[in-house]
Amino acid sequence: MTFPVLTGPFRWLVLAHGVSALAFWGYFGTLFAQATFRFGAGTAQMAVLGASLSVPFILGSLLQGLVVDRWSPKWLSFIGYAILAAAIPTAWAGGSLAFLYVSSFMVGGAFATIEPARSALTALLVPEKGLVRANGAIAVSFQLSLVIGTLGAGALLGSDAHGSGLVYGSALAAALLALAFVPFVPDVRHAGERPDITLSDLRVGARTAWHHTQLRLLLLVTGLGWTLINVFFVLEPLLVKGTLHRGQDAVLYLWGAHGLGALAGATAITRMRRGTSREAMFVCAGVVLVGVGILIYAGVGVYAVALVAAGLAGCGFGLIFPPLLAFIQRTVREEQRGRVTSVFVALQESMGLVSSLVLFALASAVVVRPTIVVAGALLAAVGLVGLRSARAVDRVTDDDEPSG
Repeated sequence: MTFPVLTGPFRWLVLAHGVSALAFWGYFGTLFAQATFRFGAGTAQMAVLGASLSVPFILGSLLQGLVVDRWSPKWLSFIGYAILAAAIPTAWAGGSLAFLYVSSFMVGGAFATIEPARSALTALLVPEKGLVRANGAIAVSFQLSLVIGTLGAGALLGSDAHGSGLVYGSALAAALLALAFVPFVPDVRHAGERPDITLSDLRVGARTAWHHTQLRLLLLVTGLGWTLINVFFVLEPLLVKGTLHRGQDAVLYLWGAHGLGALAGATAITRMRRGTSREAMFVCAGVVLVGVGILIYAGVGVYAVALVAAGLAGCGFGLIFPPLLAFIQRTVREEQRGRVTSVFVALQESMGLVSSLVLFALASAVVVRPTIVVAGALLAAVGLVGLRSARAVDRVTDDDEPSG
């Protein structure tokens, strides 16, 4: 079987997504590091920074999930990449946390536009039997960019007092390059119904996901999981500063280690030739690995161990999203793929917003390291329960299939 990234128009989508991710990871890792180390953000301020990403992501992904099923996924992607490019100089030029909040808000809107469009394009460009590997190829490009972007940004921040300017300038150049790749992606659109946009479509997408046994399971696992993952995401720079006693470049290096693990997980998915019908198990196993990685990272509290644990958690991430997207693309009707994907994205970010708001409300009482340890343990438990349920559903499905 030909690897889907090497042939046909799909490669332009992979290139655009990978280069935009290179811009994002260098820029966003620097933004989070500078919030803590340059501007002295505490738990409450980091929670606001996390929420500023989640709010537009939630609202925008719901809207784009409706639009992408009716308009052009290609040009929606272009709009999203343009917003990302505009977010970078906003953080670069700013001299306060307020500018970082605005930049984070913009990038949340950018990814709310990009993610449903990319999912819809993948399903339109790649045959069903290649969807798991195609989403794996997208994930490989994304995680490879995470590694290069964060390690490069970390080196710049660690070696030059003005490294943030170099990071932001390089990220902006990459974002503009991603825009240049989008016109080469075919303007393919689904051939199903295109009714007028109504709010009832949101209910349709949610009902479609909830009434499918495995999709419902994945909604619960990823929704609860993202609540706990966001706790780690928001508090990680504070853990690096207060427990690991490292500088802002260490945040980027730890993100790079995470990316190496995610790259390994995503690469494994691209090599799967028999992943179809077992996607839910991959997703739940990935959640377990993320939880275990976070638990070790914070529980041991040693920088060298944290690097390894970040890689383990990253491997889990690499196993979650390509199978999840492939399962939606395989089981949901063509005209509903965008809206169902947006329901998953919106639910996950909504749960992340909830945890950010809780951290903000309890900021004075939050002790960073124990909070992250508990979050990691609960996350692993959620994944284990989900894995057990996914196995049970698979056994029932196998028993119901006709023999011979």
